[in-house]
Amino acid sequence: MKTIKVQPLSAEAFRRYGAFQNLLDDQSLAETSIFDAGFFADVLTLDFGPGNLPTVSVCPVHPQETKIIRFLEAHGTTSEGLLPIDQDVVIYVGVPGKGPERLTTDTLEAFYVPRGTFVKLNPLITHGPQYSVSGTEAHVLCLLPGRTFHNDMIMRRLNEDEWVEIID
Repeated sequence: MKTIKVQPLSAEAFRRYGAFQNLLDDQSLAETSIFDAGFFADVLTLDFGPGNLPTVSVCPVHPQETKIIRFLEAHGTTSEGLLPIDQDVVIYVGVPGKGPERLTTDTLEAFYVPRGTFVKLNPLITHGPQYSVSGTEAHVLCLLPGRTFHNDMIMRRLNEDEWVEIID
């Protein structure tokens, strides 16, 4: 019987097969991202054919004493995939508002997402940063078409009187 020996994963040994990225190594992510902290964008690109190329980005989620919603976003034409990698998180989502203010807190709901659970957000779904449940930093994989944060993002920073707190 033929055997193969498991070897350490290294760029040199794996180069002919593809690429890899430790999604829990912030320093390494910062070296390959267009941003150096807070959101490690487009660290891997997956070619799924012609058109928009999906990218893998990583959002480090820092523990916060309270879960206050201060920011809303949506994507006009694209879906977004979220995958908590190493910790459970809380996300918030809502449907677009009627009239000129599409991003509203009126319809928001919060959900507990266990690590390893992939969440697909449809286009125009209001959402924003995730919140760590464990009190330690979490990493969330974000799957989006390349440069979505630049070419298909609707966003709104809330005034302090509009903030919403998520409670357990």
